[in-house]
Amino acid sequence: MIIVLQFVNLKNLNTSLQVGDAVYARPTTQPSSLALQATVSAANGLVGILRKIENPTEGTYNLFIDDAPEYPPNSGTILNTVTPTTGDFIMFSKYNESDGGIKGYYMEVQFVNNSTSKAELFSVGSEITESSK
Repeated sequence: MIIVLQFVNLKNLNTSLQVGDAVYARPTTQPSSLALQATVSAANGLVGILRKIENPTEGTYNLFIDDAPEYPPNSGTILNTVTPTTGDFIMFSKYNESDGGIKGYYMEVQFVNNSTSKAELFSVGSEITESSK
């Protein structure tokens, strides 16, 4: 099943967000029941995998999310997911659907600050494993 998250009145989306990323949702308030707390924790807040981004009008973005992703791919194992609600904090991370990490000898990274206010970068980190494969 596909879940559609619609964001309105946005100047832009995070430039790092792309199809294939894992999308997460967490409540911004403490859940009132223990059952709800257990449900949110069990799925770790995973909504699903981003499959499509639409920008139908200026300031409106629709994210189409597969809420039943298989991991590893084509394994038949469906990940547990949560359904976001109004007011949830939505975030994303890169999701590895391949057999391994990025391979190669060169990497280029671009940091963009599209805010009009001052911002400072505290730290940047990476994990590099030498490989001759």
